[in-house]
Amino acid sequence: MKDLVVWLVHTPAGTVAFLSAIAAFVYSKGSWAHRRSGRYFTVSMLIMAVSGSLAGFLKGTPNDVFLGLMVFYSVFTAWLTTFHKEGETDFLEYIALAWVVTLGLIAFSYDPSEGEPYPEMYALWVGLAIFFAVGDIRNLYKRGLSGSQRIARHLWRMCFSLMWAAMAFVDKIVKMTGATIEEMPYVAVIPMSLILILTIYWLHRVFRSRNSVSI
Repeated sequence: MKDLVVWLVHTPAGTVAFLSAIAAFVYSKGSWAHRRSGRYFTVSMLIMAVSGSLAGFLKGTPNDVFLGLMVFYSVFTAWLTTFHKEGETDFLEYIALAWVVTLGLIAFSYDPSEGEPYPEMYALWVGLAIFFAVGDIRNLYKRGLSGSQRIARHLWRMCFSLMWAAMAFVDKIVKMTGATIEEMPYVAVIPMSLILILTIYWLHRVFRSRNSVSI
């Protein structure tokens, strides 16, 4: 059952997300093509996150469950940022905040079983939950961001999700060769580094232009 979820749902969704993200970076920000590729990315990432959590549950790897739920949250809030008009929020932002706070509390109180791989990841989930929650509280306090801050929130949360999509995409390719990420770390480092560079580049452009164009 787990393999069916991974290969029939999770991997195809991750591939679509990765390709549509590339298209979103190429097309002019705010254009019809950019918006369309962004919609494809959002939907495929949400499917990927849900299927990843389900596969992690079936496999008995809580870390994968946390990862899927965290990615689902980051994609949803990135989409929500541009779904609303500038200076606008509603009950969905409160639901998202409750979601990430709950994830952080569960990760904080969770006691990894002996022999569970990467137990240090739970500290990462707690740290990310705090970081995301602070951003959500700030957004709610301001009753919705505007201008460059709004675009930057959308951009970096989408790119955060894209990094995990790229990791999943690369992981499946590596496994098809009969190897593991640990044996071929450079295969993962290259796309992750490119995404990080692109994120920094676009954030720099956003804050430099300081316009209020929605993307």
